[in-house]
Formats: sequence, structure tokens, C-alpha cells
Amino acid sequence: MLERRAASGTFIPGGAQFFDGAHLIFDGRARREDSFGGRLVEKLSRRLERDGIKFRLDFSDALSLKIRRGFFPVLWESPRFVESCLKANRPAILLNDRPAPGLSATFLDSVSIDDFSGGAGAAQLLFRANENGKNWAIVGGLEGDVRSQMRVAGAQSVLKNASVLSAGGWYFEDGYRVAPQVLGAGGDGIFCANDRLAHAISTFAREENRKLPTIVGFDDAPIAEKIGLTTMAIPWDELIFEAAQIIKKRMNGDNAGARQLILTPRPIVRN
Repeated sequence: MLERRAASGTFIPGGAQFFDGAHLIFDGRARREDSFGGRLVEKLSRRLERDGIKFRLDFSDALSLKIRRGFFPVLWESPRFVESCLKANRPAILLNDRPAPGLSATFLDSVSIDDFSGGAGAAQLLFRANENGKNWAIVGGLEGDVRSQMRVAGAQSVLKNASVLSAGGWYFEDGYRVAPQVLGAGGDGIFCANDRLAHAISTFAREENRKLPTIVGFDDAPIAEKIGLTTMAIPWDELIFEAAQIIKKRMNGDNAGARQLILTPRPIVRN
């Protein structure tokens, strides 16, 4: 029988590491209940409570915040703490993000969404609804946000001549502000990088008695079901399950190679 041992050297601490709990460190945007981060906090917290996993939640905009000793870091949109883990060769899990290729990918787990594929899928839904369309609009969210960039790029890979507009944010008020330009550019169909932007544009069109073309969102947030919005749904149950599984394994001393899981959004077609 061969006994598995940690490799010699100083990069990765040898032997199994055990943790007393999970330290959730999320960007402050997760305080907002109607946000992606807010929903992620809610669902993951419920799962950890159900599984009897001790955890602490903090927001990364607290300048004095440090990763709690003896707790496994669970990070969302918190680059300062990702960097801290990298410098300390500390294992952690990234949610809806991926570590950079190279050494960091050897000890940072991740569970993320294939945003490019989701954007391409949304664009294909638009094209199927209007194969003769020529005037398409793609609406991005927060500028510089990788999720938005990949969703937009995915949609552009299908609708190559589409007009691309930036809402400058992820929320209703951001979409409402750019709605006139979006409706002017996307007479044959509109893809929005999340459901709140699509809701805002739909609301503006109704209030101004303007024709609303086929519109597709992303996330399958509660508002999508409420207004009957077709969307590319994040597989929330799978995302939370896989994240919780990794957290439990790491807390219990699993020192196997890092896992990089990428989940694909699925279409939810509504009238």
C-alpha cells in the first residue's frame, strides 16, 4: 500500500489543514437584497446552517477586516482578500470567479458561471424569435465587471452587428437611465446582462407607450418570474451545493488539488 504524503518544499504547507468554520467575505454590494451578491449570501447561509457549518459573514469594504484565524475563507468580489490568501499560500474558495492561471490555481478552489456561454445563449434566443432582425441591442452592467464583459462578449459572438450600450451598473435605476437609447438601438431585440436592467427597460417602454421588442435577461432573479421575462438562469441550486461541498471537505482536512467548477446557465423561456 502506498501512503499519500505532502510533497517536500515550502510553497504549499504540508499535511491536512482543518478549520473551525467558514469566513464569508463579500463585497459590500451584497448588502443589497435585490443584488446577485445578496441572493448568494442568503442561499449559501441557509445551506451552511442546514449542514451545521459554523460561519461568519463580513463585508470587504471594512478596512480593518482580516480573515478570521482558523476559518476557511469564502470570497466573493473581494480581490484584497484573494491577494492576502495568495501571499500566505492559504487555501480559499472563490465564488463566481476563478483564480488566475498558474500557482494560485493550485490551492484556490472556485465555483463560477460560464457567463460567455450564457450571453451567447441569450443572443440565440433573440435570433430564434426574429431571424430577420438586424437592429439588436446588448446592454452591459457595471463597467469593468468581468461578468458583464463576458456576457456581452458572448452575445456579440452571435449578434455580431449589435449595438452595445453600458448601463453603468446592475440595478433598476441604471437600466432606466439608458432605456431610451436602448429602445432606439434594439428595435428587433434586446439582451440585458441581468434581469433588473431588463425590468427597467420594460418598465420605461410601458410608461412611455413605446413598443418593447423581444427582450432577454440573465440570472432568473425573482423579478424575472414576476414579469414573465425570458432569461438565462444561473443554476443556483448547483452553485450552492458545489460550494458547500468544497467548504465541508476543506474544513475536514481535504488537501487534494484545487477544484475549478464552471456551471452553465440554462434558458428559461416565458411569454
